[in-house]
Amino acid sequence: MEEKLLNDRQFLKIQELNSPDADRRSITEPKKVPEQEEKILVEPSEIKINDENVQISPITSEKDDSVFLSHVGVLHDKEKTRYRRGSESFISYFDDVAFEPRPSILDGSIDEPFRRNFQGTILEKEMKKLEKEQRKLNRKGVHVEFKPLETSQSIGNFSGFYVVTWMTIALTFLRVVVDYYLEHGTFTDSKILQFMTTDLFTTATVDLSMYLDTYIIFLIQYCCKKRWIKWHGLGWYLTAIFEFTFVIFYMFLTEHVLKLHWVAKIFLFLHSLVLLMKMHSFAFYNGYLWSIWEELQYSKKALSQFKDEEEKTQNVTMIKTLERSSTFCQHELNVQSEKEKFPTNINLKNFFMYSMFPVLVYQIEYPRTKKIRWNYVFQKVCAIFGTIILMMVDADVFMYPVAIEGLALRDAPWISLTHRFGQLVRLLIDMIPGFIVMYLLTFYLIWEAILNCIAELTCFGDRYFYGDWWNCVSWGDFSRIWNVPVHNFLVRHVYHSSMSALKLNKMQASVMTFLISSVIHELSMYVIFKRFRLYIFMMQMSQIPLMALSETKYLKDRTILGNLIFWFGICVGPSLMCTLYLTF
Repeated sequence: MEEKLLNDRQFLKIQELNSPDADRRSITEPKKVPEQEEKILVEPSEIKINDENVQISPITSEKDDSVFLSHVGVLHDKEKTRYRRGSESFISYFDDVAFEPRPSILDGSIDEPFRRNFQGTILEKEMKKLEKEQRKLNRKGVHVEFKPLETSQSIGNFSGFYVVTWMTIALTFLRVVVDYYLEHGTFTDSKILQFMTTDLFTTATVDLSMYLDTYIIFLIQYCCKKRWIKWHGLGWYLTAIFEFTFVIFYMFLTEHVLKLHWVAKIFLFLHSLVLLMKMHSFAFYNGYLWSIWEELQYSKKALSQFKDEEEKTQNVTMIKTLERSSTFCQHELNVQSEKEKFPTNINLKNFFMYSMFPVLVYQIEYPRTKKIRWNYVFQKVCAIFGTIILMMVDADVFMYPVAIEGLALRDAPWISLTHRFGQLVRLLIDMIPGFIVMYLLTFYLIWEAILNCIAELTCFGDRYFYGDWWNCVSWGDFSRIWNVPVHNFLVRHVYHSSMSALKLNKMQASVMTFLISSVIHELSMYVIFKRFRLYIFMMQMSQIPLMALSETKYLKDRTILGNLIFWFGICVGPSLMCTLYLTF
């Protein structure tokens, strides 16, 4: 039996995964073993993953020069990547992303406290109450030192500004709309309105088609569940081919076949990326668990046969290898969900709910709320349509005329380098106000209004879609908390997977993550402007040296300066990018 295991590629793979030199795995495709050499000791239907909980004993620090150790490595002296340092507790490979029941920042810190706790001038009431208590003590002969009230802890001090902010936005919008109507006599000649209302049915049809195509990935996993195909083979290749062609096909369809305008194209392109990330996470999450499932089957069967051998004392290292493999795999499968165990999660209802959730990283269960607050949904729906209207007004009044100037400047003859540079600077300055407003409205529309509305309708409990990115002091902070759903996807399926599959270190994996993100951003500019210029690619990649600069002694502890530099980049960056794409 020992010789059989030493020549068994499946056992050698399990030993490699449990060895002290194994890299931390993520949800990625393991090294392929030639099919003719791979030996499966048991069929999937013969093993139940929840029938027992194998216990193991600690591994001693003994050494052995046998042929086994020369082939598969040592299982002691170093902490194993599947166990926490200094203990026998497991490290799940899904610990990189966690979901908890929590509200969004604006909801939790501004909107909800305002609607529930706003009582008028609370600060004045608290100050008078404190003064009254101190006078009472003084009249009783108890002399106390007057202590001013800690105003930062008072509830709702600036709630009135919350109201007046929205009122100012509404009145400004009304003033712009009235001025536009008086100048043009109608709203129908608005270019932005024409863009937004053209090809609506075609755009909706394509969008629905993209969504229905995602069920192909579900079908592949369902075939794996039925054992019609294997994930480590046809299932993986079908998934890879479909994901590779998905975005490219719809880019070609919208550009060269349907010839949609740029607003529809960028919407469909961005939504196709969202659906692609959802599909990839679902496929490779379950694909990783198929690896664990098969490893558990092999380890249990091999362990049961191996322990029946007579010379057990000579096989103690192999027994411990199989025991640790079996125990870890049992834990990894059971920890995913308390209610629905793998692979029963591969069903139509589970996939449909996942496709509806405002999340890009798949797991079997998520925190859920008990009911839908329809008044909250109504509030967010009003916020969605109100914000879209504000964005249309901003684009039509402040951005579109400047964009037309940029196109005219591109085709205008050069008088001199100084003159052209001055025109570019003026164009850039003209773009900044409109772009800042559009940037903030886009953030509020997507991450606060739309995602919270979807979360409420689906009873999705974790509303942490963004962090307090406005307080960032470095671009590293911004890349993590500006878009939490995408960041979680990149962490699990790009950063950790590149470390696992390509054997990259942390720095190399970070560069790989930024590289992929930069390519996607450049593709989005190609969809809008129909040209490759690599401007946004270079801006995205420049965040890497800027992150390193923020960690130097000159900036590390100067948070105010760091925040000023950050906001300068936010204000100037998008406008500079648009200026370059329009004029060069």
